[in-house]
Parts: sequence; structure tokens; C-alpha cells
Amino acid sequence: MPSPPLKIEFVINSILMQLRAGTLRPGQRLPSIRDEAQRLGIGKNTVVEAYLRLVGQGILAAKPGSGYYVVRSPPAPPLEREIPLAAATDRISLLAEQLDRRLPIRPGDGRPPTEWLETSELRRYLSYQRFQEADSYNSSWGYKPLRERLCGALAERGIACSDDQLLMTHGANHGMDLVIRRYVAPGDNVLVDDPGYYPLLAKLALAGANAIGVDRRHDGPDVADLEAKAKKSGARLFFTQSLAHNPTGGSITFGTAYSVLRAASNFNLLVIEDDPFADILPYTAPRLAALDQLDRVIYIGTFSKTLAGSFRTGYLAAAPRLASEINELKVITAVSTSAHDERLIFQLVEHGHYLKHLRRLRTRASAATAASVEALEALGLNIRRPIGGGFYLWVELPEHMGSEDLVHDAAAAGIFIAPAANFSTSQEPAPAMRVNVAHGADPTFLNWLREQMGRR
Repeated sequence: MPSPPLKIEFVINSILMQLRAGTLRPGQRLPSIRDEAQRLGIGKNTVVEAYLRLVGQGILAAKPGSGYYVVRSPPAPPLEREIPLAAATDRISLLAEQLDRRLPIRPGDGRPPTEWLETSELRRYLSYQRFQEADSYNSSWGYKPLRERLCGALAERGIACSDDQLLMTHGANHGMDLVIRRYVAPGDNVLVDDPGYYPLLAKLALAGANAIGVDRRHDGPDVADLEAKAKKSGARLFFTQSLAHNPTGGSITFGTAYSVLRAASNFNLLVIEDDPFADILPYTAPRLAALDQLDRVIYIGTFSKTLAGSFRTGYLAAAPRLASEINELKVITAVSTSAHDERLIFQLVEHGHYLKHLRRLRTRASAATAASVEALEALGLNIRRPIGGGFYLWVELPEHMGSEDLVHDAAAAGIFIAPAANFSTSQEPAPAMRVNVAHGADPTFLNWLREQMGRR
């Protein structure tokens, strides 16, 4: 659920938009506090606060025993603010909305809610933690004690890794970017999950590469499709997310994982496996890097999905030669990663704070998933449950909800959605959307979705 300040801003903006559109005029009475709270699915105190702020701005006036009335229309907003309501109609706008957070109802978000992170023991620890050597440059490979810890974590996942195979990055996206810069030339064909991770598709487009989608099933990539497209395209790289897949929520099975690696060997593919939720998933879950032992798999991890995204701390593990080549590019393009952030994360791990935080995060994600699945199924939608954990549900929609207008309708209602078009290499993917489990049971979102499903 969005925080109370965001809900208040949403009520205020909704009223201002009605005034500018002429559907509300000076002299008109606003809906009662109770009626407006029920309509929006929010608390009465939130509506009271929004009305009072508009009274303070001279937009509304309170008449005791009668209600709130419009006094005047607001001034026209500056021209530079006349932009679409953060509608995520493409990959850039989808990413921008996740950073700018202008819409209060956020089923399309890719991250856990801020309150899931800030209300844990981490915040208390971070509020007083200080470090020495904060002004010194980091090693080009990253903070050594943290890297050693990460090699231990990979060993628990069945991945043997030494110091010369692991380097720190500015998050998983930076790791992918380094791989693309080092091994992808303009015009190259590159295989990706479809649906798949949308920032990756944007990165490949920026590099001038041709992203070729491999059908993604709930239990992993469609191996027959992978083999056919590898053979036809001559691609040498395949980017995939094995577990808690973004956006579908599915996870690879051992049988599919073995088949993917067999195809990679047959067609000489370098596989880049993104594992952003590793710290809240079972150690024993199938990972390509564990079955392959970093022979032809580059493994990418991050703390951005389990700690605050502002840390921008991740890592990449690969065969020694590949790791060295990628680290050379990292030095040229970014010099080094943050010694301060990496020391801080190491201390969180070392003192047990991170483990306690992860336990709470797993519990929250599990409860939110159950609530979201139940709520969405109650609308008549067929929901595939995530395998093993994660933050996402892939919601298949009726055919009439495939229009781009759906995104604008959602934005007009203050709802941020992430439609299928942003995650696919296809020009016309089947109607669907990614739903963050933290927001899938939001009453405002559910009411809007019910209305949209009923339209023909």
C-alpha cells in the first residue's frame, strides 16, 4: 500500500484535476468525507487531511454542518508539467516512474515497498554506523572481505568461486551493462527471456544489438525455442533469470536447467544468469551457475532488491579470464565501486543484521503473495503462483485489455501498472501485466481492474 503522504497527495491531485477539467466548479460541494474515503478505498483521516490542505491553499472552504465547498479553481500548472500521467507506455517511462514515484498505487513497481526495508532493524543500525577510510578508493575488484563473504554465499548455493572470479558492481544492471559492452557489438543477435527483464532490452537496443526473445514458461525457458533460435540466429549470448523471474514470477526446474545448459554447449552460448532474489530464495534452488560451475555461465547478483535500492551494490562471478576482462572494462568506465557501501553491507552481514532483515522480508513477501493471489483470483483471473518466492505475479488479461489506452486509464486513476509490451520483444504480446505482490491486493487497484475487465 502507498504511504499516507502519497495517498493525501493523490486525493489533492484528483480534486485539482477535476477543477482544471471543469467537472468541479466554484460553489460546488465536494463528496462527504465518508463517501470519498469509501470510493477511493482509503481512510477517512486521509481525506480530511487532503481537504484541509486545500482549505489552506484557498481552494476549498469548510462550512460547519454542511461540508466542503469549492471557492476557486487552482492556477494553471506550468507548461513543463503538462506531461502524460507517468503512464509506462515504454521501457524508459516504466523505469522513470519507478525512480520518480509520481503515482500512489503501485502494482507495476519492481521493488519492495520502502517501508518493508526502513521499518526493519537495518534502519536503526544504519542511523549510527560510521566507517574509517571513507575517503579512500576501493580496490578495482571491490572490498575484499565482502567479496570473500560472497564467495562463501555462492558456495552455499553450490557455486564454487575464488577471489579472481568475483568483482563488485553498481548493482545487477551495471553487471549486465559491463557484459554487453565487453561482448556485444552493434548488429549482434542476443537471446533473452520473453517476457523478460525490461532494462536489459533497453540496454541491448542502446548497444545496437538485436534482442531475440526465447519463450519463457513458468518452469524456465522453452528449450526447443531456445535451440531453434540459437541455431537460426547464430547468437553467442543468452540472458536469463532462472529464479523468481522478473516479470513472470516463475522459476526454473532442474530438468529445464540441464536442458538449457546442454543447448548452450551445443550452440556455444555464453549464458548470463541474473539472480537478484538469491538471498531470500532457497540455497538448493536450481541455478545454472551451480550446474555449470561458471564454465560458460556468468552469474550476476545484487543487494538492490533486498536492501535499499540506493545502495546500488551488486556483484558478478565468472570464469577467471572472463572476470578479468570484465573488471578491466569496469576500471575504464567506472574506476571502482563504493568502498563505503561495500564496507557497510559487510558489517550488516558480519553482525547478523542482514540475516534478521531477510527473515522479515521473506515473511512479508510470502504474506503479500498469498493476499495478492487470493484477491486477483477473486476477480476471476487465473494466477500462476510464484515458485519458491520473489516479488512478482504475471497477470494474463482479457483480449480487450491489450490496448495502450489501459496504461493511460490507470495513470489517470493514480495507478502505476507495468504492461506486457515493456517486457517483450514482440510488437503485439498477449495482454498481461506484471504485478508486485506488495500492491496486488490494493483496493483501489482491484476496483479499477474490475471496472476495466467489465468493459467490452
